[in-house]
Amino acid sequence: MKIAVVSDTHDNQEAVNALINELKRRDINTVFHMGDIISPFTLRNFYGFEYLGVFGNNDGEKALLGEIAREMGFALELQPALIEFRGKKFLLYHGSGSVEKTRKIVESFAKSGEYDFVLYGHTHIRDYRRIGKTVLLNPGEVCGYLFVKRSFAILDVDTSNAEFVEF
Repeated sequence: MKIAVVSDTHDNQEAVNALINELKRRDINTVFHMGDIISPFTLRNFYGFEYLGVFGNNDGEKALLGEIAREMGFALELQPALIEFRGKKFLLYHGSGSVEKTRKIVESFAKSGEYDFVLYGHTHIRDYRRIGKTVLLNPGEVCGYLFVKRSFAILDVDTSNAEFVEF
């Protein structure tokens, strides 16, 4: 089972549309979003996908985003969110503060050994590694604002392998 792990869309509609097209082209129907969606109109672009995610620090319209998510049958929660999916334990986290602080937090979650996957965003920096039995994954940024490279990750839930896709 392959899922898309995305983060930091930041209302970049061109990038979100390109992402959606790439997901459809690859026949990926499940999206895990690690936050900083920003506006409800961006969230609506994911109509037709199975969507699970967390709020980010720049998601100011949390009440309206939550309402839209419920209407669309999406799971959108405050961080950290603990999700069981396909028999695997996921911890979804956007991040907070500096890159170093976010990394320390997610590494602590991974070192606990309680999760199969710890997925995060916030730093806009790609990260894929194993800590013990746990896969730690940051897909980078969909928006392309900080590092000019728009990316997401495709995670195979069965094998724990991930690949980064630039689009």
